[in-house]
Amino acid sequence: MSGNPTVVPLAAHAPMLEARGIRKSFGNLQVLRGIDLAVERGEVVVMMGPSGSGKSTLLRCLTFLEEPDAGAVRVGDITVTAGETKNESDVRALRRNAGMVFQHFNLFPHKTVIENVMEGPLSVRGMEKADARALGMDLLGKVGLADHADYYPSRLSGGQQQRVAIARALAMEPQVMLFDEPTSALDPELVGEVLNVMRNLAREGMTMVVVTHEIAFAQDVADRVMLMDGGVVVEKGTPAQMFTSAREERTRRFLGLINRRPQDAPGRPVL
Repeated sequence: MSGNPTVVPLAAHAPMLEARGIRKSFGNLQVLRGIDLAVERGEVVVMMGPSGSGKSTLLRCLTFLEEPDAGAVRVGDITVTAGETKNESDVRALRRNAGMVFQHFNLFPHKTVIENVMEGPLSVRGMEKADARALGMDLLGKVGLADHADYYPSRLSGGQQQRVAIARALAMEPQVMLFDEPTSALDPELVGEVLNVMRNLAREGMTMVVVTHEIAFAQDVADRVMLMDGGVVVEKGTPAQMFTSAREERTRRFLGLINRRPQDAPGRPVL
């Protein structure tokens, strides 16, 4: 089905992103067991949890890149409910409202940096080429890569490629940015340059949901931290509450593990 997206006006007090009752199974494996999530305008929520806890699957369900078995997601004014006969324009609008940055950068290798950033504005937003290039150059300046605009991705470091991926997501002018372990595939010395870009976005008031095990980043930037395990939210609170006085044994055990292991092994699959 096609057509104009179904728009429900967003009340002034409503969260920018809201998910209710999100469930997802792969065969007999129940990965998400009824997750509720609300993220306010300008809020930064960090999600942590062991491998297989459902963090990455939840992010993908928020954009229907992975369709939930049950539940509904609203981003801005667009709501999509699992299991219904969906208007495909609703799904596209939902994805436009939520920029996604993955563990691996997924840049087009045959396109230059600026062409990668311009792709969405040209093909999805229908911008004129000159306007898309101007926007792309502005965003590359924001991530510190304007002087690399005509490079191909193969000439960039992993950290630079991830910064291009952030600029590409921002080019859609999303209302929410979703980050799925954006530094887990990077060499340790490149992690800081990506986190600094994310810090700047947070300071500018971007609404963000970040799956990461970077505790220092969470302490510095997050408004709330959520610990997921076994497909449920075990505990949530401010960074101070979570990192100094967590209530749940599972939370304390997990934080103890990542404090002893500064960085996850690159490339490890995470559900």
